[in-house]
Amino acid sequence: MLIKEYFINLSIIAFLVSLAIFFRVFIFHKNVRFYHLLGGVYAGIIAVISMFFHFEHMGLICDLRVVPLILSFIYFGRTAGWITFMFIAIMRIFYLGDDWEPSVIAFLGMSVVYTFLKTYLKNLHPFKSSILNLVVYAVLIQIVFWFTPTSIVFIFDVQLIILMFMGLLIGLFLIESHQKLYHLTQDLFRTNQALVESKQELKDTVHELQGGIFKYKKRNGRFLFTLLDGQFYDRIGWNSEDVIEKDLQAVCPPLLFSEISENFQLAWEGKEVSFELPWPDNETMIFISLRPIKREEKVLEVVGSIVDITERKKMEEELLTTKQRLESFINDNIDSIYIIDLEGQVLQVNKSFERIFGWSEQEILGQKLPTIPKDLLNEAQHLYQKVVSGESITEVETVRKRKDERLIDISLTLSPIQDTKGNVVAISSISRDISKRKQTERELHRLHQQLQESEMKYRALIEQASDAVYLIELDEEQFPTRFIEVNPVGSARFESSREEILSRPFTDTVSANSRMLMKIVENIRNGKQCFTLQDEYIFKTGKKITTEFSVRVFKLGEKEVFLAISRDITERLKTEELLRKSEKLAVVGHLATAIAHEIRNPLTTIKGFVKLLQNNLNEENQYYVEFISKEIEQIEVVTNEFMAVAKPEAVKVQLNDLQLLLNQAIVLLQPQVLMNNIEIKIEIKTDIQFIYCEGIQLKQVFINILKNAIESMPTGGEVTIEINEVDNNRLSIRFIDQGCGIPKERIPFLGEPFYSIKEVGIGLGLMSCYKIVETHQGTIGIESEVEKGTIVEIILPSYYSQAHEGDPSYYTEVN
Repeated sequence: MLIKEYFINLSIIAFLVSLAIFFRVFIFHKNVRFYHLLGGVYAGIIAVISMFFHFEHMGLICDLRVVPLILSFIYFGRTAGWITFMFIAIMRIFYLGDDWEPSVIAFLGMSVVYTFLKTYLKNLHPFKSSILNLVVYAVLIQIVFWFTPTSIVFIFDVQLIILMFMGLLIGLFLIESHQKLYHLTQDLFRTNQALVESKQELKDTVHELQGGIFKYKKRNGRFLFTLLDGQFYDRIGWNSEDVIEKDLQAVCPPLLFSEISENFQLAWEGKEVSFELPWPDNETMIFISLRPIKREEKVLEVVGSIVDITERKKMEEELLTTKQRLESFINDNIDSIYIIDLEGQVLQVNKSFERIFGWSEQEILGQKLPTIPKDLLNEAQHLYQKVVSGESITEVETVRKRKDERLIDISLTLSPIQDTKGNVVAISSISRDISKRKQTERELHRLHQQLQESEMKYRALIEQASDAVYLIELDEEQFPTRFIEVNPVGSARFESSREEILSRPFTDTVSANSRMLMKIVENIRNGKQCFTLQDEYIFKTGKKITTEFSVRVFKLGEKEVFLAISRDITERLKTEELLRKSEKLAVVGHLATAIAHEIRNPLTTIKGFVKLLQNNLNEENQYYVEFISKEIEQIEVVTNEFMAVAKPEAVKVQLNDLQLLLNQAIVLLQPQVLMNNIEIKIEIKTDIQFIYCEGIQLKQVFINILKNAIESMPTGGEVTIEINEVDNNRLSIRFIDQGCGIPKERIPFLGEPFYSIKEVGIGLGLMSCYKIVETHQGTIGIESEVEKGTIVEIILPSYYSQAHEGDPSYYTEVN
């Protein structure tokens, strides 16, 4: 009978605990808010059910109510344990009836002890904690029932303790098994999830490869693809699903099949293979690498990778081209180029080195540089130390020695050669023979001094020149009534003070019958807000001047006024006429040179044959030969005169402020700028703005270019002048306008004689600009787009090196 009761109670405990696990796994698989409290309630329900199936043993009521109480304290905590105790106490009092006090007192004491154990031994393993709690149960039951007079004496029953132990063991086993299995399942789930993510990440990584990866096997003598992925295949339109399990011959171009098949076979035989070929077109180069996968010396499959090396091949070709160009630059350069190491030993020289200094490459390689005179060794050492520290030395004028001990003037440029880490490992030098130039400079120095005074006078005249400015009020009929403001030049024009002109009516100063005034009033009444007039003006004193009158009409507060800038262009018109004549003369000079050369060549031949005839003629014919000789001499005189017309003029070059030259050019064009509503801005993006030049000529270039820009913007706009440093020796001056632009097909012809894009131009102005810039060793570049604007860039040498700093007497000749 006892065994039957054991089986029933143990089965109930096992079922109810298993039911709790079922709910936990399949219903409450996620943690709920009051999960522990629900656990205490469910443990109390199990205890109540166990008490329904109680049985009597040795006069006592026996059941497994203590098992859910212990499990509740161990797994759900103190609060849940006390909830379970409340279920047990209520069931004992109201259901089992008589003599409930000892049992309730015993379970109350157990709950107190279990609370203490849970608080201070919370890290104790559940099995150990269960055994300890079961011992507490056995001891407290013994003590309570021993000291209860109304109860029978409790005899420690080993069989009952075994029942409790078995029930507790079943609950512990089920709960611990569930937790172990649950954690194992969670770990397995996380592992599988990580494996899936890793697999997907690997797949995505392979797919995002810039190249491509593939695998193949050999079956029945055919190479079949088993994997194919990567960005390379996406670019050529291949889908991996369309290629998998397909034969190499089905996807490979016929022309490349033989080569690819041979390499595939070598890899299948166990060799690592790499090769390049053009695919899928002749413009694309790919690099294929094949690696066999072996097991026990048997190839199972081959893994291949594809890399698009088109850009790398292009870079290799560019590097090769650059190398060839650099070698050509060094070997074919007209200047001497040599490279020395940090010890001063020669590593490389070009052909010009032998021509300039006399030593051959075989004589000088590995030797100390022999070109430095003894008295300049310290200077050379100082320069080399600067270069070793990373500094570049450009266009230093010094003296060097030839193999024949003759000294020559050179322009020296030194540059450091650095390795990939930035360390200086060698020094390169470019030497230009300037002996002839220095000789010419010395010969022309006197001429420069004579021209200096004349140039300074002309410069002072230009810098001090200014225009007359008037601000005049208009009446309702658009007729001038009075002067609002006038500058000193304007006052001087009318031989009156400023106060006198401002205090009297307009017609007292300017005649109402003036032709210039009538044209101004007519344009204003026709609605023109900005215009320029050019006419002769006769003052009341009888003085006549030709003026360029720029007018702009606007509102000054409530008054309608116009601003007038009057420029005396009488002298300028004369100068322009002289300039036109000078341009025509230059053209005649070019033509004269060509004619003179064409005449001299046959004339030399005729003269030679006449000399030969003189020795073999009689007296009668001798007269004619002498006559012919005199005529030939006359022709030589004429050709010499032609050459004199074409002889270039030597001009003086000095250090000039580039910004000052530009400002002076802008001042000369100010009336036209105001009249055309043009804004001119100068942007300086470099600290170097001084150049050696002929200031007047360069200023004329700026005037011509700015005038063209202004004329290309009849409705107004902005002209930006940018001064920037191209490199250590060159400055860039860019004129950027917003004008009508120039058709691209006409740009190559700009600067040629008699070619112009203007309706009234003959093309010599821009030709003059080209000639002046070329004589200054500079260049002109023109970029333009119709209806968007034009960019004219002038690049000039700055000549701002240490050799010239602080030396105002430095001059050079420009022809």
